[in-house]
Amino acid sequence: MKKEKTGLYFGLVDFSGFGGFQEKMLSELLNEEISVRGVRFEDGKILGSVSPFDYYRTAEIARKNGVKLRAGKRRGLYFTLSKYHMRSGLYIGFLVFVMILAIQQTRVHDISITGDVRRSRVLNILEECGITEGAPTESLNISRAEHKLMLELENAAWVDVSYEGFRVSVRVETATEKPEVEDKQPRNVVAARPAKIVRQIVRNGASVVNNGSGVNTGDMLVSGTVPDGRDKVLFVRSDAEIIGEWNETQEFFVPFSEIINVPDGEQKKFEWLILGDDEYPLFWGKAAAENSLYTEEKRVVRLFGQNTPMTIKTGTFTAYTEKTITRSPETATSELKKQKETFEQNFYRDYEIINVTEKFYPEENGIRLILEYTLQGDIARPVPIEYDDAELPPVNIPPSDENENQTDS
Repeated sequence: MKKEKTGLYFGLVDFSGFGGFQEKMLSELLNEEISVRGVRFEDGKILGSVSPFDYYRTAEIARKNGVKLRAGKRRGLYFTLSKYHMRSGLYIGFLVFVMILAIQQTRVHDISITGDVRRSRVLNILEECGITEGAPTESLNISRAEHKLMLELENAAWVDVSYEGFRVSVRVETATEKPEVEDKQPRNVVAARPAKIVRQIVRNGASVVNNGSGVNTGDMLVSGTVPDGRDKVLFVRSDAEIIGEWNETQEFFVPFSEIINVPDGEQKKFEWLILGDDEYPLFWGKAAAENSLYTEEKRVVRLFGQNTPMTIKTGTFTAYTEKTITRSPETATSELKKQKETFEQNFYRDYEIINVTEKFYPEENGIRLILEYTLQGDIARPVPIEYDDAELPPVNIPPSDENENQTDS
């Protein structure tokens, strides 16, 4: 379950409680995810501090456990504002400040660029899209800028253009090729699975199987030990593509009737005010709901038609409800075909499906689908050659082969 901030930054209320079951009270507070600061037991009392938003719930839990609770010192922003709730001038001044701040946010004052790119090049592309310092934020064409940067920046793999307040942020990630570090260790190529060899492309090493022959998992396909024609043996780094063919059987079942959980029940919504990195809950208690799907969305706070740096986040808990789905034979068959397509996309995308036989078996409670596949794919798996260097005889490395570590015996 999503755990939210409890509002301790608004203020604190000190409390003391005596009598009753104090340890049980503390356990329930923690189970309710109520943050308690400075909790301690002294002279038969429980002492601590909680958020002003959580105090009333704390008092309820205390009464439930027979603990007499007394509020002590109150401090923080919540109580400071409460002292001046009749002074409208303060709030008018705050609104004027927010209004001035909002007006300042209507134009671009800064452009931040991160990534391995030339700043001047990015600024020129942004200028062509109308994004410059002093440009009104409401008319920024973010999508066009991202497309143009992707097209015109060399090796651009990902581009993100966004703005918050008066600052436009551009982040560019480039696709840098990793230098190839060649492993010189000799190796063989073995079979990754049982199959019949269909065709093979051996780039280095000596093939030890013929097309049409069958192999089991771990059988040698290409040897990294090859003769040089002069009564010597070379250890090379085998490299090959060995295409094998094999059969697999898969089985799926769809019932005519089943109970599923669907998120379409009662909804509970909670809102937070977001300013910078801080979130301020606009509700009492905690945001939670049992057996629910959680989603959230954000919207910018607008004042006098202008965007402000504040955002409202709305979290929605939609309760799951049980529903009984009844399928006809035709619907069940269609569902099975969808499962087949999804399975092939997820698990057979690296293989070539040579043939597939579908067999539908109607049963009392549903329909069963049995699929018999004939597949082809690369079954080559390289494994290093293990030998004792101390027993390895002297080697001669042919000068023409500069990319392989060869050892002759």
